[in-house]
Amino acid sequence: MKRISSLVAAAFVAALAVPALAGHGEKCTYDTQACLDHWSKNKDQKGYVGLQYDKAEDGTFKVKSVYPGSPALAAGFQVGDIVVAVNGAPLGDKAAVKKATGEWKIGQSVTYTVQRSGAEKKIAVTLAKMPEEVFASLVGSHMLENHVVTATADAAPADKK
Repeated sequence: MKRISSLVAAAFVAALAVPALAGHGEKCTYDTQACLDHWSKNKDQKGYVGLQYDKAEDGTFKVKSVYPGSPALAAGFQVGDIVVAVNGAPLGDKAAVKKATGEWKIGQSVTYTVQRSGAEKKIAVTLAKMPEEVFASLVGSHMLENHVVTATADAAPADKK
């Protein structure tokens, strides 16, 4: 399964997101400084949900965790929920999700459609400001996954081989 952090809401702080749905696993196209600037600019403007989910091979998005004290927890999300849509945008439609999550603001209400125990359920969430520790963790993970090059034995200088 592919891990997708809740940047959507965080977004998806930067879309954020989820972090998190924006991009569905695509690499960041910003250079490192531009990316950091983008995250910083959006930090106090984008709404936060507090979900982390995995995209399964079958294309479904299953809630992996609900952050303690998050709007998602207060709204009633549960681990194991299958997220089907956000504000009516099916999660399988990248363009629709990007449009539906791109302008989320703190205090805005967002409606998720989930499947739980075989039944479809709508969950309304009021977006909040992202906690500092969550923001730092998401930025750090994003930087490691998208902007840090890991040295390997094959990448060692020729005179060291």
